[in-house]
Amino acid sequence: MDFRFRGRAVMQRTSPLGPRRRVAQDMFRLQDSVETEPMWYGQVTPIWGLGCSWEGLVSTIVPIFRDSAFDDEMTQILGKAYDIACRSLHRKAQPPVVQEVLAKKIVEAAQRGERDPDRLAGIALAMLGPLHREVSQRFGLIPNFFMSTPDAPEIVEKLWDFAKSAYLDSPIPALFKERLFVFLSKFCQVRYCIVRHCGFLVGYGYASGDVAAARQTIEQAIELLKAPPPWRRPLEPIYERLEAFRTVIDWPDPESDAEDWLFAMSALIFVEPTKSERALHALRQALGAKRLEFLFALLAFIRTAHYWTMVHPELEIEDDVRNLMASNKELASLLLQDSDLG
Repeated sequence: MDFRFRGRAVMQRTSPLGPRRRVAQDMFRLQDSVETEPMWYGQVTPIWGLGCSWEGLVSTIVPIFRDSAFDDEMTQILGKAYDIACRSLHRKAQPPVVQEVLAKKIVEAAQRGERDPDRLAGIALAMLGPLHREVSQRFGLIPNFFMSTPDAPEIVEKLWDFAKSAYLDSPIPALFKERLFVFLSKFCQVRYCIVRHCGFLVGYGYASGDVAAARQTIEQAIELLKAPPPWRRPLEPIYERLEAFRTVIDWPDPESDAEDWLFAMSALIFVEPTKSERALHALRQALGAKRLEFLFALLAFIRTAHYWTMVHPELEIEDDVRNLMASNKELASLLLQDSDLG
């Protein structure tokens, strides 16, 4: 059974008996060109045996190479260049939309006469543009979120600026930001954000765009996803504890009581900001005015990200986190369950 996850729903289909013979032949011809030894391109770290997914290759990439009218030898070169480019971007799988862009850029460069696979890969990577190179450097991959407006790329550039200022470059600790992103995404009807950011949290990409951020375990992620929303727990003890602070506290450690209290208050303000005066007062008492403003900025970006996925239902969950869910049934169940808004 083959499961394809989209932001809005889980779609299930039975696998066909097999690809058409022509596509299969093209796939095997390309597969012969895949490198199994370490690869280098420029300053890229060598990575063994981890290119883009072959499922995406069969469905979208093979036809691009096949229809380019090159002979078998050149098709193998295209396949090698494609594999180099994919490995250069991330140790796991790039989203299908990125795979397709890379393949098309490789074909365009080959049609202009380039035949060296390393140079073809370099040309394709350069043509992604500075925005997507920066996104890949920060996250370790290019989320589909930042490939969502091909008709108005300037909009994604502004979203990226907002992401950097309120999320990635915020002085709030990386794990606090990513765990809060996952916790608040439980309350979004679209599942894209919770799945993608849980992936970042457990090492599928970089949490909060920080390559040095510690990777959480699957068990830690499950515990976070099981944490009750504030409207399903007693709040008076949390108010009292936060209001009792007489000096500003540091950002709390992951899984600490203080993190739990801040997450509960943040969720109240996130969901119903005009009805959360006491939660706002408790956070200001604990964090102080400046840190609270950084927290507000993060909440604003998370809310924007949720809205963006709602108005772009075509956003697909990326291959790497689909594979993560396929191998962790309990995690997948928690990630894909309906949002809990009380």
